Formats: sequence, structure tokens, C-alpha cells
Amino acid sequence: MKKIVFFNRSLMSGGIEKCLETLMPYLNKEYEIEVVYSHDDKLDPHIVEILSKYAKITHLQDNVIKCDICVFCYMYFDYEQIMNQIVAKDYWAWIHSRPRELENCLLDNLDFIQKVSKFICVSNEIKNNLNIEKEGIVIHNFINENIQELASTENPFQNSSEEELKLVIVSRLSNGKGFERVVKLVEALERKETPYSLKIIGKGRQKEQEIRQWLGKYESVKFEGYQDNPYCYVKNADYLVLLSDYESWGNVITEAKALGVPCLVTDFPSAKEQIENEQNGIIVSRQLEIYDDIIEKLVEKKKELKNNLEGFHYHNEIEKWEELLNKYREQEVEMER
Repeated sequence: MKKIVFFNRSLMSGGIEKCLETLMPYLNKEYEIEVVYSHDDKLDPHIVEILSKYAKITHLQDNVIKCDICVFCYMYFDYEQIMNQIVAKDYWAWIHSRPRELENCLLDNLDFIQKVSKFICVSNEIKNNLNIEKEGIVIHNFINENIQELASTENPFQNSSEEELKLVIVSRLSNGKGFERVVKLVEALERKETPYSLKIIGKGRQKEQEIRQWLGKYESVKFEGYQDNPYCYVKNADYLVLLSDYESWGNVITEAKALGVPCLVTDFPSAKEQIENEQNGIIVSRQLEIYDDIIEKLVEKKKELKNNLEGFHYHNEIEKWEELLNKYREQEVEMER
């Protein structure tokens, strides 16, 4: 059985870890999977428990790990040191990073580019801005195939009135996730006296206390912490809210659309790959200061946007991973002849 190692700096409740959680059930039947992390201070026991169902979890430390394929999920590290410790027949990069920052990092490490055979990009925006000699391959991130079933288990908004605007945020509570903008959104809701209920799903070491101080004073804002099943919150909301500075690919946007829920998002580049403005969601400028007009639009368009999402189906692109892995196997067979 071929062995695949996924290397990430941390194992926290972030987008990369969520991607690993949804990808691994497809792979662990045919491959031995090991997830390797380097920073012991960035470890969430709950995430480790989830990933342990499908993979061996290893702290890199001074270990030397051998495998067939090493997939780098995190790009900013000492390449030479890690490649000396994770010895693979082939190296792939699974890119969730900002293209400009990544480009600067890679150009300082040209040897790394030569050693990596596959650059897997989670959005066209990343691929189109990956200014290196090797071409990127776009594979959008997976979502849980049981999402509809999980979303139907309960209704966390059952005590909300019909006229309330039901909003949900599913996000790590950290820098870059746009909670300064969420404050402006809530201030506009309060100023316009719009009935609303905002539930915030997630946690975070960086900024959680500060975000709670900002928003905890509002009676209609509830912090729900980390939830194993955020889908029931999303399904019963009027909008998913994601006001980030940047997202390589908003998994929660795809999940919301699969559940028939429109999104309020900022204009980070990949948002335009996922949202048609005022068709299945609303895109606002990251520079927007006053949200009063947006509140009116959210109320006015919520039924129309939900109706536009009826029949939406998201296809997990497992066949693209399978194609890459099959090609690797074929190359191995050729080399052994």
C-alpha cells in the first residue's frame, strides 16, 4: 500500500484541517495516510481526534519519515530541513495561500519548486496568479457528502421569529476573518432596528476574547463555540456571513450553497468564483464602512436569493485526486520495469 504524508504546520480548527477531514475518507481505503505537524503549541485535540479516524498523527520533532508522496499543506517553512525529515519519492504542494505572498516565498526557494512535481490550487484565482514555471492544477475543496442529513438534525433558530433576519458565521475567531466588519454590520442592524439573530460558530486563540468584547454586548448575538455539526445552523439561517480579508476558497460558501442558503461575502478574489452577486448571494467591498444599505438589501432579497439556489448541487472533485494518484502509480510501474 502506497503511503501519503500530509504536512501542515499546525492542526487547529482551520480551513486546511477541514479540507483534510473531508478528503481523507476518500483516500484511506487505498493508501496509508499520515498527517505530520511541526508546531506542538498549535494543536487542537478535537481536530486530532477527528483526523485520527483516517490517519496516523505524528509530531515531526526529530523524526525521519519515509513515504511515497508528501503533500505540503503549508508553504512557509524551512524547505530543506523538512525535506530532510520527510523523505518522499514525490513532493506535491496543496496551495491555500495568497498568491503574492506565496510567490515571494517560492522565488526565494527555487530548489523547492524543482523538487515539487504538482502544485494543486484550490481556486482558479490562485492558479492564475501562481507565477512560477510549473503549471498549477485546480481542485476545489471537498464538502461533507452527508451534509444534507447532518443539516436536518435540529433547528438552532427555532426560537427566532419569522421577521428576524437569521445570520450565521462559521469561522475561526482570528485575525483576517473580518470581525471588524461584522461589528459594522451589527451596528447597522441595531441602528436600523432590524430584528435579527446572529449565531457565531467557531473559536480561536488569537482574537476570541477581543471579538467577544466587541459583540457580546448585543443581545441578538450569540457565541456558540466550536460545533461538530455547524450545518444545521447554516441550513436554518437566511444568510451565511463571511467578511474576510482573504479566502483562498471559502469552503463554508460552498456548504451554504449546497444547503440552499445565500451568502454575504466580501470581495476577496475567489468569492467571484463562488458567488454571482445578487443572484445567489451578495458581495460587498472590503472597504465598505456603512452597512445600512446592505441591511435593506439582505431583507429585501432573502427569499429571491434562496429560491435561486433551489436545485444547486456541488460535485466533489475526487476524480481529479484519483487521476493524479493513478498517474503517479503508472509512473512508478514504468520506472520499475
